[in-house]
Amino acid sequence: MSERDPNELGALWEKQGARGTYFTGKIGDQPVVVFKNDKKEAGSKAPDWRVLKPQKKEQAAVNVGASMNEPITDQDVPF
Repeated sequence: MSERDPNELGALWEKQGARGTYFTGKIGDQPVVVFKNDKKEAGSKAPDWRVLKPQKKEQAAVNVGASMNEPITDQDVPF
């Protein structure tokens, strides 16, 4: 069995959602979800991607003010 790279912090998997590409995975023991920063303006120093702690579906629905009848979006990914 091969040894793990001591410089590796975690791993991400590319996924496709309704609003485009995003990543899921872990950094250390922390699960993360990574979304493109859709609020970035050309020429700004804002980050290109945002790394977030995933939220359970119920909590994500509360945070975005969604009802259970609305379609699931990338923000609802349960990790």
